[in-house]
Amino acid sequence: MRTGTAFRRTAVAAAAAGLAALTACSSATGGTAAAAGQGTHAGPSGPGYDSVESITRCFRQHGDPGFPDPVYDPGDGRWHFGTSPGSVPASARQACQNLFPAVNPSPPVPQAEFQELLQFARCMRQHGVHDWPDPTVAGDFALPHDLLTKTPASDAATNACSRYIPSGGLDVSAG
Repeated sequence: MRTGTAFRRTAVAAAAAGLAALTACSSATGGTAAAAGQGTHAGPSGPGYDSVESITRCFRQHGDPGFPDPVYDPGDGRWHFGTSPGSVPASARQACQNLFPAVNPSPPVPQAEFQELLQFARCMRQHGVHDWPDPTVAGDFALPHDLLTKTPASDAATNACSRYIPSGGLDVSAG
């Protein structure tokens, strides 16, 4: 099951913001990109790292000092948030919102795929994950926070319902 695709979309969009996104938060706090550590570290790098890192740094500076470091996904070769930006205090999200470029909503999935996703949701509920939601029109599942952590029960239900997972996998996000 793919998790965090909505976050990946955000990370990809944030990467497209480029240099403007890299300096926006440090400018808002009175620093410079160099003072904020941009381009001066010998640590991680790669597509999207600087944008995701600048947002992470901004969250930390504006009320969520424990926001985790970005995570590299070798499957897609990009950096992603270590946890949902939705878990950040509203004040920090508001202070850093300029680092997230506007993103167009996802188009609806084809009807056949949507029906498979509905079957998957019903199957998950029948196999003990009673609060598994129906998919959105975009084909993703906005999961309650308690379902974002894998458990033996959710793994067993996912295995039992895998026949309904479309070939592209599942898109899940915090709901």
